Amino acid sequence: MDNQNLAIALALVSMITGVALLVNWAGNKQIPGLLRIAAGYMTTCVGILLLTLQGTQPPFISIFLANALIMGGRIPVLSGLANFWNQETTKLPLIFFVCFLGTMAGIYYFVYIDESILWRIRISAVMMVIFSTSTAYVLAKGLKIERKLRPIMAINTNFGAYLLLTLSLFNAVVEFVLMLFLDTQPLSSAEPVTTVLLIGAIVSMTIFAFSIIIMTMEELKVEYQEDAIFDPITTILNERTFIEVSNRVLGVALRYTKPVSLLTLELTNLDDIIKQHGIKVGNAMLRHFALMATDRRRNEDVLARSSYKQFRMLLPGVDEAGSAVVIKKIKNAVLGEEYVYRGNSLRAEFLISAVTKREEDLHLQQMLQEGEVEIIRLKHPPVSPA
Repeated sequence: MDNQNLAIALALVSMITGVALLVNWAGNKQIPGLLRIAAGYMTTCVGILLLTLQGTQPPFISIFLANALIMGGRIPVLSGLANFWNQETTKLPLIFFVCFLGTMAGIYYFVYIDESILWRIRISAVMMVIFSTSTAYVLAKGLKIERKLRPIMAINTNFGAYLLLTLSLFNAVVEFVLMLFLDTQPLSSAEPVTTVLLIGAIVSMTIFAFSIIIMTMEELKVEYQEDAIFDPITTILNERTFIEVSNRVLGVALRYTKPVSLLTLELTNLDDIIKQHGIKVGNAMLRHFALMATDRRRNEDVLARSSYKQFRMLLPGVDEAGSAVVIKKIKNAVLGEEYVYRGNSLRAEFLISAVTKREEDLHLQQMLQEGEVEIIRLKHPPVSPA
């Protein structure tokens, strides 16, 4: 196969994988960054298509515009990857955009003022090295952040991310090496180095597209696992997981004859907040309340959202006096830090009941029922006779 056919194959592979990434986004719109990645990738594909037309089209189309699309398309790709990996505030896309402007100025100079194919290749290769290293940095940092914020991520393979990370590092090295040996012929020429470049580009773009699709599938898998274990609004345990973990905790406490306390916490003004400010503010208040409660518990304590506005906290090895101390800490924390929305301070109003059991009385369902009854009693205290 000559290089003309390889150039055509590169253009076809680019467009097919670009369409695959658009379809991947269309089916998973809830995952951040995929649209930017697909749009940037398609822009790069169009640039590659124009680049393969060197010698048949004017330099403005086949060189200047082609390089602008190839390198400019990398900016939304990098931004999308940063968004995908929880790095929305990174400055890398902005830095890359500044480098892009400088590179395009250099390409313009070496096309229209001082024509030099060799220098065009060099500055383009430098830009690609910057993109590949930036992508590797975003992926490496993103994996670290995600594993810290999402425990489920630490037990997954992340094959797509590691595949793309390896590809980025490999491309950074190869682009630098090819910069030293690539000749000044167009992509359709029959030079051996050009052949290697075309084959490498085909393989690279195919692996990139597959890596993004694999990353998407793994993200969906993590989300499904998280939904099965954690409450999606507060990110603490859900009721199902709470019951499973609590039964194990009670088994250990029974073996070592330790007391166990169960706290039932209910946000009593959540309905009023939602009616006044909307569901988003209500969810934010739930997250705020869960965070305050989480910060005041030990590592061995089990905290979960058990229903619409109710939380449970199991305290192994804690008796009545100890549970009273925990309740005081939670009250001080929640009441001492207001949630501010559009300049208005919203304060959580809540009730906390405590149930403590020992040895043969350590039955989870009984403790849950007694906690419910105590909450109802706190909501409707008995009226003293006159």
